[in-house]
Amino acid sequence: MSEKNIDLDQIKNLIVHPKIGEILLQHKKISIYQLAEGLEGQKNTKSPIGRILIDRGFISENELVELLSLQNNIAKLLEDSYSELERLKGDSPDI
Repeated sequence: MSEKNIDLDQIKNLIVHPKIGEILLQHKKISIYQLAEGLEGQKNTKSPIGRILIDRGFISENELVELLSLQNNIAKLLEDSYSELERLKGDSPDI
């Protein structure tokens, strides 16, 4: 693949939508130990990780809603970026 030939599917696979647990860690809302405990609880209950973390008192519902909104904004931004790359690829056969 040349520099000018971009495989958009390959790019999409490299960019991963952040998971809510990762966002909670990045924003220092929970510790790695709390996330591990929540993930372990998720295996047993099949409940969403956010619900488990709230039920265990690690985060509030407001914190979860705030960070879910951030997660959705990130996903939207990534989708917009993909769309722009697709458009650019369509405009130029060299990309």
